Amino acid sequence: MARIHRRTKKPIYQQRFFAMHEVVYAGFWRRLAAVCIDHVLFGMTLAAVGFVLMFPALLMGFMSMISTATITIFTIVLWLGVLTLVVGSHWLYYAGFEASSLQATPGKLALGLRVCDEQLQRLTLRRSTIRYVGHFLSALLLYFGYLISFFTARRQTLHDLISDSLVVREESLPKVLTESQSSVPQLVPEVKPELA
Repeated sequence: MARIHRRTKKPIYQQRFFAMHEVVYAGFWRRLAAVCIDHVLFGMTLAAVGFVLMFPALLMGFMSMISTATITIFTIVLWLGVLTLVVGSHWLYYAGFEASSLQATPGKLALGLRVCDEQLQRLTLRRSTIRYVGHFLSALLLYFGYLISFFTARRQTLHDLISDSLVVREESLPKVLTESQSSVPQLVPEVKPELA
């Protein structure tokens, strides 16, 4: 039975093998391509939902034209609803997918990338949400938060550093068998780090 590390709560043998295994960290250009795919997919989904919701909103708008006060209240409620829908679905798309068993948004999945913690485990929803909020900080700093990945050893951006997360190539993740399958973890062959 493997001993459990007090701080990380992970079996110690896993940590030893992860340290020996060379993981390929995702490069800037591959991550940028994944973000572009995600923006297109999310935008298309939001546009489709907005198109469906547009007709009931217009109908309610025409019905509310009885008084100016009703129109004002309806407009405020409509905009609050749209804002809640956009922000909530954006958070669910990014933080939700990355905290799920997929460990990646559809864009990252398409390019073979996975988001994980420093022990190469799945992120919790809390940590994934911290990472999501960190994206805005990376962008607010004139996108310097993204560009620092060129200068960090594990290709981490600012939001990766804030949330103690990594973005890695899926094929380089160690494949660990359960204890019922084997008492010794089985790893994929060692691969070289990605240069781009």
